[in-house]
Amino acid sequence: MLDVLMYPFLACLVITALHCYMGLHVVKRGVIFVDLALAQTAALGGVLALLLMPILGMEAPDHDAVAVRSFAGFLQAHFPYILTLAFAFLAAALFALSRFRDERVPHEAIIGIVYVVSAALAVLILSKAPHGHEKMEEMLVGNILFANGSDVLKIFLLYFVLGVVHFFFRKKFFAISDDVKRAEQAGMSVRWWDFLFYASFGLMVTQSVGIAGVLVVFSFLIIPNVCALMFFRRFIYQLLFGWGVSFIAIVAGLWFSTTGQEGYPVGPSLVGVFGLILVLCVFARLGFAKLGWLK
Repeated sequence: MLDVLMYPFLACLVITALHCYMGLHVVKRGVIFVDLALAQTAALGGVLALLLMPILGMEAPDHDAVAVRSFAGFLQAHFPYILTLAFAFLAAALFALSRFRDERVPHEAIIGIVYVVSAALAVLILSKAPHGHEKMEEMLVGNILFANGSDVLKIFLLYFVLGVVHFFFRKKFFAISDDVKRAEQAGMSVRWWDFLFYASFGLMVTQSVGIAGVLVVFSFLIIPNVCALMFFRRFIYQLLFGWGVSFIAIVAGLWFSTTGQEGYPVGPSLVGVFGLILVLCVFARLGFAKLGWLK
């Protein structure tokens, strides 16, 4: 059993390493559902590829059989991923351009609309697709149990590159996350830096949603950071606490998925454990506040 869970465990560790960091930015910006919206928009691209491939005379991608002998072969092998990435970048551009200075329309409202419309379109397409129900379930909770060494290596390399980008531009991203109005007054091009942030975010969730699904990725992004914000004010402590919460949730969630005669789905098990840890943190926060240990 440990051999079966090794790659899902490693995939979870790699995912949480960058998602905890990005999640703190998301929470600070007050755009909690940007992860869901970007992930759902990217998933819509993948679903649309399923619809278009038969129309365009393409076969389902087989990365072992379809060697990159030509541009057409490359396009066929990677068409779903290309469309997924294109939709994620389109959503990133939309979120960067839809931030109004006077907040007449709240940014979160735009993000929510994008999520709902993307989800509805994906359901419409999948309702007519072969094995649509299974595809819909995979879109929500993923298939992380079947993650292999190649999957782990790919997301590790991508996340490493994104981590380097965020390290070099961390002052810009933090300036906007902490106080967007002050960043504008300082002469920063907020829309450009927003686009870069959301584009990197789109790259991240496109990979993680393909493995773990929309709901699991949202849990990795938001719940550990909400727990951390209850206890700490400094970023580094929040990040370390978030990583600790994620590690406990990963171990406990994977263990729970193996209990019983047939076990339980890994994705929902992880989300359930994250929810339980959040409840425990709420009670701990209330207890510490009553004892005067926290303000």
